[in-house]
Amino acid sequence: MWTTRPRTRRKWRQPSTPSCRERDNRWNHRRDGFRIIYSVILAACMATQEARSAKCPPPDTIPGCPCYNFENGGLFLECAGATEESLRNALSGVIHAAGEEGALVQSLSVYELDRKVEELRSAAFPAGSQIRHLQISHSAIREISEDAFTRLSKSLESLALVSGRLPHVPQKAMASLSLLKALDLEANLVYELPSFSFFGLALIKLNLKGNQIMKISEYAFAGLEGTLKDLDLAENKIRVFPMTSLRRLEHLTSLRLAWNEISQLPEDGYSRLDALNFLDLSSNNFKDIPLNCFRCCPSLKTLSLYYNAVESVDKDAFISLIDLESIDLSHNKIVFLDVATFRANQKLRSIDLSHNHIHYIRGVFSRLPELKELFLAENNILEIPAETFTGSTSLSVVYLQQNAIRRIDARGLATLGQLAQLHLSGNYIEKVPRDFLEHCENLSTLSLDGNNIRELEVGTFAKAKQLRELRLQDNQITEVKRGVFAPLPSLLELHLQNNAITDMETGALRSLHSLQHVNLQGNLLAVLGDVFQVSNDVGQSENSGSSLVSIQLDNNGLGVLHNDSLRGQASVRIMWLGHNRLTRLQAPLFRDLLLVERLYLTNNSISRIEDTAFKPMQALKFLELSMNRLSHVTVKTFSELHELEELYLQDNGLRRLDPYALTALKRLRILDLANNHLNVLHDKIFQEGLPIRTLNLKNCTVSVIENGAFRGLNNLYELNLEHNHFTAMALDRLDIPGLRVLRISYNNFSQINANSLDGLPSLQHLAMDSSEISRMPAEIFSKNKNLGKLLLSNNLLRILPATLFLGLEALKEVKLDGNKFQEVPYDVFANATTIEFLSLANNGLHRVDMSRLNGLISLRELDLRGNKIVSLTGFASVNFSRLISVDLSHNHLTALPANFFARSNMLRKIELAANKFRQIPAVALSAQNIPGLTWLNVTANPLVRIHEISSEAKYPALQEIHISGTNLTIVTSQDFEAFPALMHLFMGSNMISRVSPSAFRSLSNLLTLDLSINELELLPQERLKGLEHLRLLNLTHNRLKELEDFPPDLKALQVLDLSYNQISGVGKGTFQHLENLAELHLYGNWISSISPDAFKPLKKLRILDLSRNYLANLPLNAFRPLETQIRSLRAEENPLHCDCESQELWEWLRDHQKLVGGGMSRNRGGGLRMNDVDGGLLRCEQPPELRGLVFLDLDPHAFCTAPLVLKLAIQDIQPFSVLVSWQSRNHSGLRGYQVAYHALDNVDEVRAKILEPNARSVKLSKLSPNTRYLICVFGLGNWMTSRVEDGPMEQLNFTQVEILASTPSSQMTDSSTSRCTEVKTLDAPDAIISSDGSAMGDVGSVSNFLTRRLGLIVGCCMGFIVFLLLVSVLGYLKVKKQREAVKREQQPIPPEYISYRHFSIQSGEAGHTATRQTSQDGQHTNFINNTTLNV
Repeated sequence: MWTTRPRTRRKWRQPSTPSCRERDNRWNHRRDGFRIIYSVILAACMATQEARSAKCPPPDTIPGCPCYNFENGGLFLECAGATEESLRNALSGVIHAAGEEGALVQSLSVYELDRKVEELRSAAFPAGSQIRHLQISHSAIREISEDAFTRLSKSLESLALVSGRLPHVPQKAMASLSLLKALDLEANLVYELPSFSFFGLALIKLNLKGNQIMKISEYAFAGLEGTLKDLDLAENKIRVFPMTSLRRLEHLTSLRLAWNEISQLPEDGYSRLDALNFLDLSSNNFKDIPLNCFRCCPSLKTLSLYYNAVESVDKDAFISLIDLESIDLSHNKIVFLDVATFRANQKLRSIDLSHNHIHYIRGVFSRLPELKELFLAENNILEIPAETFTGSTSLSVVYLQQNAIRRIDARGLATLGQLAQLHLSGNYIEKVPRDFLEHCENLSTLSLDGNNIRELEVGTFAKAKQLRELRLQDNQITEVKRGVFAPLPSLLELHLQNNAITDMETGALRSLHSLQHVNLQGNLLAVLGDVFQVSNDVGQSENSGSSLVSIQLDNNGLGVLHNDSLRGQASVRIMWLGHNRLTRLQAPLFRDLLLVERLYLTNNSISRIEDTAFKPMQALKFLELSMNRLSHVTVKTFSELHELEELYLQDNGLRRLDPYALTALKRLRILDLANNHLNVLHDKIFQEGLPIRTLNLKNCTVSVIENGAFRGLNNLYELNLEHNHFTAMALDRLDIPGLRVLRISYNNFSQINANSLDGLPSLQHLAMDSSEISRMPAEIFSKNKNLGKLLLSNNLLRILPATLFLGLEALKEVKLDGNKFQEVPYDVFANATTIEFLSLANNGLHRVDMSRLNGLISLRELDLRGNKIVSLTGFASVNFSRLISVDLSHNHLTALPANFFARSNMLRKIELAANKFRQIPAVALSAQNIPGLTWLNVTANPLVRIHEISSEAKYPALQEIHISGTNLTIVTSQDFEAFPALMHLFMGSNMISRVSPSAFRSLSNLLTLDLSINELELLPQERLKGLEHLRLLNLTHNRLKELEDFPPDLKALQVLDLSYNQISGVGKGTFQHLENLAELHLYGNWISSISPDAFKPLKKLRILDLSRNYLANLPLNAFRPLETQIRSLRAEENPLHCDCESQELWEWLRDHQKLVGGGMSRNRGGGLRMNDVDGGLLRCEQPPELRGLVFLDLDPHAFCTAPLVLKLAIQDIQPFSVLVSWQSRNHSGLRGYQVAYHALDNVDEVRAKILEPNARSVKLSKLSPNTRYLICVFGLGNWMTSRVEDGPMEQLNFTQVEILASTPSSQMTDSSTSRCTEVKTLDAPDAIISSDGSAMGDVGSVSNFLTRRLGLIVGCCMGFIVFLLLVSVLGYLKVKKQREAVKREQQPIPPEYISYRHFSIQSGEAGHTATRQTSQDGQHTNFINNTTLNV
């Protein structure tokens, strides 16, 4: 029976003294070490002996099971597609080959076991079988007999039954496997783990990933307490952390619970997993991490909470994890982390918080001495303040890319002396402080690309001497000064592309001796001086030269390259100079480029190349000279390029190519001369022996090919002669025996003859489209036996010879589109048994007899679109058994024959668009004829209904149907009953005005529903019920005016498009059930109001488009719940009213500019933003003076001059205290108040209190009597003022305790976020003035203080006595009054008029309290500005 050991027993058995404990530990460790060494030696000896004796049997004795005998590894068998019998025979063969010695199979892997085998029996393993590792995957096994593994009990160590159909753990079948250490049951159908599921086993590793487990018994793992170390329960349906089942597993070190439905950890206070050091809880349902929730796992070293929905983390959530080394909280919704969150985790080495929505990081990652890696990419961090990482001295990698950082403090990295990688890409940084990298002496990689940096200050990189990679691309840098990069002798890569650089000072890169790659493409350089030449340091030889390997200068405005611009670049391998304005290449320019292999000069204006310009480039292999102005290539132009393999000269206007101009190019493989004006291909243009494989002469106005022009091009594989002026005579000159691909379309081959292609015996692909061919000679392909693809589209063919394809046994594709065929050329296809694709589109066919195409037995695709077909016949005798797709669109069909492709069981796709069907031809397309039909298009037919309601035709396999552009006006409840498997339904561009109830109820598998461009005015939620799997719903361009709440059935919906309707508002519950919605498009409606809670239920929304509506004030409160998840927010083209109500919106949009873009930022790509083009910017509509201005480009004070603190009043002025009250505007961006004050005669001592946002008054005490004070109230938030920029208060500690303020007295003035006033305290009473009239000293003050406290105590006692007396007197009076009332009741009471003045708004007791309070406060109540507050 299962028993549990008391938790105290283990403690009781421990040695009582430290010396005994240490001695026992040493002995236990020594004994365990001896055991391990002995076991390893014994196992090695046994394995070696077994390996020596084991030999694979002959392959013919074990068919289907390849055997491998690895050295010192034993036998390995792999049986794919095995049956029980073949598996038994294979093992019997191994046993028989081994003889009496026996053979141990190290590993047996069985893949795709026969699906008929649903029970694994012992018969599969013959007597004598010895298997150490057994894996059976992708099977249909549902049961395992109890004796299945009996014969393997003495050898089996690991068992894997993966991707099967097991509904439960086969405990009885495994009970005898005493040696089993690892069990893998991944991807089965196990739904429960009952008690004793693994009893009798000694497992170390257990994998139950990918099952359906929902319930785990408390004793499920009974028997594994002393052995199990690794447990994988990922990808199941577990909702509660199975602590009761796991707490007895004393040696469990690794637990994976990813992809379940767990939302919290157990909080019983006593259950623990003391040995656990790895816990994976990623992809669950955690929403918050509460206080000390991991106390049950105190030894954790690795914790993953990746991809949950965590929004809040308690500052002490991880306080018990003192050994934690790695934590992954990425892909959550965390906005705030307290500075003490990781203070208890001093051993942390890696923190991943990427893909959250954190705003501020001040102090959060400080004082973590072992932290090495910090991942904060894809958050909304706004700044790097001073000393952000104080005390985290081991930090070496910091990822901060794709945030919203605008400001970085010069002291932000002050303590990171070990920092090696810093990634700040994709932020809004405008300036890098000069001292920012002062302490980063080990920095090797710095990424600052994708920011708004305009200038690089000399000295910025002064201390980063180890920097090897510097990325500054995609900024706004305008110049590079000499000395900026001077301190970087180790720099290897410098990226400056896509800036606005107009000038690089001479010698700007002179000191970069190690630089290998420099990228300057996409700038505004017009002239390039001597910027790459490297200075020779003392001790270096003059020929040491530059280390540059690649130089990128394309996409500039370079018109001039000085002869010294590339001097000394002897190590360059690749050079980009394309898309500039170069006009000539002079000889000295490339004189030092001795090793360059690739040179790009595309799209310049080069008209002249000096004869020896390329002479130094003996290693050049690739030369790109396309889109220039070369008109003449001489013999000397490329005469020195002996290693050139690829030459591109297209689009030059080249008119002359001298004879022997290419003679020296003995390695040329690709030559592109397209779009030039060569006119004649003379016999010396391509010299014999050139190894050209691809030659492009497209559009070269060539009309003559001289004899021998292609002589000797024995390696030519592909030739393009399209768009020239060739006639049939030119074809006779094509004598190229090895040519495989010939493109000669768009010429004039009207006189083509039978011998035109005789010189191309190896031809496989022939394109002769648009060549004015009216007839094809019967023998034209007699020498082209390898022809596989023939394109003859857009010619004048009316007939084809019956023997045209005779002997073409490799022909697969024939395209005859756009010819003049009035009838299908049946005879030519009579024996074309190899054709797989046939197109006769856009001809003049009227009728097609399929029986005459019966020779196309291999046909897979048939294209007959764009004809005038009115009838199809001959299906009774035709057998297109391989046909997959038929296109009959754009014909005149009104019906299909009942036996339409009745024998084409593989037919999947039918295109019937733009015919004259009035309903879907039910019988012809039904499962009886075409059982495998999955795709159907009946668009642009005059349909008035889907199909006959009375028809019994069914389409059980149809998955996608297009019914657009028809005459449908209504969708009835019976229209789609015959389409049970439909997954994609497109019904756009019809005239549908009504959808009947339950119209889609039978489409339970529907994923896509498109009802766009119809006339729907209302879509009740009942119409969409039953669509439980719907992913995309398109309702654009209808007339919807109001939206009903979408039904709960649409819980799987991911994309909803409601653009271009007439929707006027969005209610609170409209989208409440769309929990998986990722994209919501409301573009182009009439929306003027949105409920603040409209989008709150949309926890997975990523894209929201509200553009082009009538929103005068964008619904900020509706956006706020989305800020942790949204990736695109579009709201341009709304009539925005820019006033004080919009100030908060401006601040929110600016802080979240990464999510929504902004007027001042450039599109960095990949982001989804408020503006993509100038016309799409969010602009002001009102007031008139701001109309048309870009909202985010405005200063917020331009549209709101009202201060945040509207009024300030001082009340209850006393000698030592005052009461400060104020009134302020509503502003949800307000994060608190600071009340600062100082005596006017002592401006150096400023004190303050930090208050919560809802505070409206505070009492200032400990003031000096008879003293004038300056008191200011500041609103704290992101107000974009200089005070906040200098010292942002992102983490406020609200307190009533007075503190020394950081606000200088010079800033204590009235502003948009503050208001100040002066007040003078009263004189002190005589009681605390000394006898000589002077103020008492410190001793007197202390004495006076004690006296007042004693008086207060005595007064309280006296007050208590008076209170008791009052209670007694009142009680007596009440009793007396009751007695008098009883007497009066015995007398008649005269009527009395009761007026309203008998009732007081304030009760007597409350009035008495108010009066008493007023008397206690004193008689001085002054309002400094005579203003009455309504707070």
